[in-house]
Amino acid sequence: MTDNVFSLLDEHWIPVSYLDGHPAEISLREIFLDAPKIKELSGDIPQQKLPLMRFLLAIMYRAYCIDGADEEQMRELWEGIYSSGQFNEDALDYYFGEWADRFFLLGERPFFQVPGLQYVGSKPYSPVSEMIADVPKPDKYLFSMRDLRAADSLLPAEAARWLVFLQAYDTAGIKTPVEGNTHVNKGKVYAPKGMLGTGWLGGIGGLYAEGRNLFETLMLNWVLYDTKFDSERYRLFGNNQDIPVWEREDPPSTDLNDQNRFVGPVQAMTWQSRRVRLVPSEDNARIIGIMSCYGDVVAPYNTDVFEKMTAWRSSVTQQKKLGLPAPPHMPVVHDAGKALWRGLEPILCASDEGDSRPGLIRWLEEIRTEILESEKHVLDLVTIHAQGMTYGTQSSVFETGIDDTLSLNSVMFRHDYSGIASVLDVVKCTDGAVLALSQFVRNLRAASGDKGKSTETAEQVREWAYADLDGLFRDELAAFDETQDPIEYANAWKDEIHRRLLQMGWEYLDQSSVPVFGEHESGVVGVMGASRAQLLFQSKLNKELGFLEEKDASRPNKGGM
Repeated sequence: MTDNVFSLLDEHWIPVSYLDGHPAEISLREIFLDAPKIKELSGDIPQQKLPLMRFLLAIMYRAYCIDGADEEQMRELWEGIYSSGQFNEDALDYYFGEWADRFFLLGERPFFQVPGLQYVGSKPYSPVSEMIADVPKPDKYLFSMRDLRAADSLLPAEAARWLVFLQAYDTAGIKTPVEGNTHVNKGKVYAPKGMLGTGWLGGIGGLYAEGRNLFETLMLNWVLYDTKFDSERYRLFGNNQDIPVWEREDPPSTDLNDQNRFVGPVQAMTWQSRRVRLVPSEDNARIIGIMSCYGDVVAPYNTDVFEKMTAWRSSVTQQKKLGLPAPPHMPVVHDAGKALWRGLEPILCASDEGDSRPGLIRWLEEIRTEILESEKHVLDLVTIHAQGMTYGTQSSVFETGIDDTLSLNSVMFRHDYSGIASVLDVVKCTDGAVLALSQFVRNLRAASGDKGKSTETAEQVREWAYADLDGLFRDELAAFDETQDPIEYANAWKDEIHRRLLQMGWEYLDQSSVPVFGEHESGVVGVMGASRAQLLFQSKLNKELGFLEEKDASRPNKGGM
């Protein structure tokens, strides 16, 4: 029998930042007690935050579970805890006492692992660096200051964090078979066809809301019911069938398990996408290796009933590909090349065709309109935090991480707020206007007779434009509340965008080598010169953003043009 080593309940392993500014690593018991004094979770990389957050939320669902609670009871429970400003120590102590033996990193029933797991054949285990996302490797990398030699072994605290990350985000691709796996093909194991190959969070556009402290953050993300779905049929809270892996009577089998669907949010938040066992040193002081293979697999669609931390979209393409009777709901993943404000539509917009917003956003709307009284709206400004990983080469390697935040007034979570349409209109028009700027650059280069790198240069200017507008958008979104007239606010916002893009265009023109009266044939648009390029640019900006007053729109032209 293996001795129980490193209790996640009592050992320090979760990195946090306190409100007074000091960082610390604390235990699972401490994090709930100190939650009102903690600013936020931390981690070895930012993308560890969301898996750790979901792990804490799963504990809350279970520790406070009221079997069969109705919506009124759930509202009363949430408001009571929130008003107290702290978690109930007795409820958490009772829960942790009941399952204390399931929270050891090493032991007879190791946390998030399969006891006794072994690789098939002579390979003893994989390097522990296989579970670390930011270890520099030839074809599996993120930007990192980590020395590869320093990843030969990990302290238990660090290994625990990476274990939670691995179950959430692990790469797909070929896996080494473990004993008991019945899906071996020529000595290798692949993800089942049609199922998500990465960890669950790797296939969605993860979002969570941030409050003024960790207590508020956890409460905001603790979605007890969803107004879109029948709360009795699709129960989020008070479902005793929806249990985390540590509450199961038996640990997961060594075999791959095609369950296809979640039974509730707790299972989604603690999904065991991998069969894992950590290998300790002889004295159990460090983790020196890992065994990992595919575990529970799930289809990457129609899981919006229980997954509340991503937006969704209907996909006719996937309907045809999968042979389904109706378009499936697919998670909207983040685009690493775009700021969060450029992808607001699926997050905030409930269309006539249905509400595909994240369930979290509907819950924030419910908190604002049904649970908290108006004078208790301390949540006027809420930060939405987007996190995720991007993958390359058939999702077998990490490419980069996504970590972006955006502060919004909580009125933006109301499905019927007219200001949302104004915000989305500004974003859409800005995309068109930035495209006009990049086309202006192409036209100027065509006018000079230089077409060699026009696309590359235009893309650089496009990135420059979005970077310049980024701060403006964040400020304007944070200040957009019910006191503003949506149309007037949006028009003033567009005017400022218009002025900035014009200025960028004139600056590029001043620095370019385009002759004043030079003209060259440019293909489908005919003969192009500097004057024509300017006229086309201004016309397109006027179309996208509206007309500016003459004093704002006029700019001195190069060479007195």
